[in-house]
Amino acid sequence: MPRLSREDLGYCMKWEKCLDCYQAGQDRHATERQKRRKLEIPCCRDHFYAYKNRVNQADAKKYARRSAEKRQKRLCARKGCKNNLIPQELLPPWIERRTCGLHSGFKAFGNNRTALLRFIIDHCLTPEERIGMIPQSVAYRRGDPFLLFGYRQGQGYTTVLFGATTLLSKFRRQNSERKLDHC
Repeated sequence: MPRLSREDLGYCMKWEKCLDCYQAGQDRHATERQKRRKLEIPCCRDHFYAYKNRVNQADAKKYARRSAEKRQKRLCARKGCKNNLIPQELLPPWIERRTCGLHSGFKAFGNNRTALLRFIIDHCLTPEERIGMIPQSVAYRRGDPFLLFGYRQGQGYTTVLFGATTLLSKFRRQNSERKLDHC
């Protein structure tokens, strides 16, 4: 891509000609405008999409590089998320390898996560498992027969698999009893 000159840009802006084609010695009408730094440059569709593809490829390479670095550190590659990864063998196959299990399909969760975490800790874990335990996540997709509960204990990360239908029915029953007690 040749260097922009003020005269070429002024001519192309005035007569609505493609700047890249004009610099190559062709005369094509500009149908699009592309943003290059602070300038909006007239261009034809071919040059517009070629420039857009180059920018998208650079963004994809940058994302791949950053997500590889995060995966090496065993962190979720989703932008802004700093959760640890759940081991892949415990996740269903439709979940991407580079997430912590709280995004995409698992994001829509009908119950209160903190209340469900508290319920699992109080009713489903043994006292030995509760010592020094920090709950990390609850992964559940509506209609699935299982629920994943992840927690950190010391330096290790543990994921426990529960049957979703029985656990959620117990949880809902307990919540409905609490609501009746408050009335």
